Amino acid sequence: MSDIHDWKSAIVTAVFREALLAYGLAEGQIEEGEGLPDDERDLRFMAAEAIEAGGTEFSLEDTEGERGATDVRVFAGLYWWCDYGGINGPYDSLEDAADSILSMAVDQDTPGFYCSACGNVSDEFIATRSAKLVDLNDAFIVNGTVYIRTRNGLIPSAAN
Repeated sequence: MSDIHDWKSAIVTAVFREALLAYGLAEGQIEEGEGLPDDERDLRFMAAEAIEAGGTEFSLEDTEGERGATDVRVFAGLYWWCDYGGINGPYDSLEDAADSILSMAVDQDTPGFYCSACGNVSDEFIATRSAKLVDLNDAFIVNGTVYIRTRNGLIPSAAN
């Protein structure tokens, strides 16, 4: 089970609780007329499943695929980023969640570890936040377009 890092603020959100109830009913985890599980462990497990089943709105991919993608998922109208270390959120907007992922990746200071990012945000949004993820003259793919790192940041490759 993935750990939801900000569980306390997430579980008190009415819209999140309502969506969990709907998810539990739809998935057969809750019987009609029952509420959410009383056991916090069961509730956390169901919440993690629900979030991870949500649609992917943004993804940051590592070069080797060793850790898998860090994705932003949407559940209950809230945005969550999921990676090998758990679930972070909720965020009010896709941009806030994607910015958080990209900032975290840049702060790791490991140019070349990540190779691409894609999602329902503009190329400019991604490119302006991803330049430090690659070394000078190296490529980074933004929403399927090859960008090259220059002194001024990421720019679309002339070959596109």
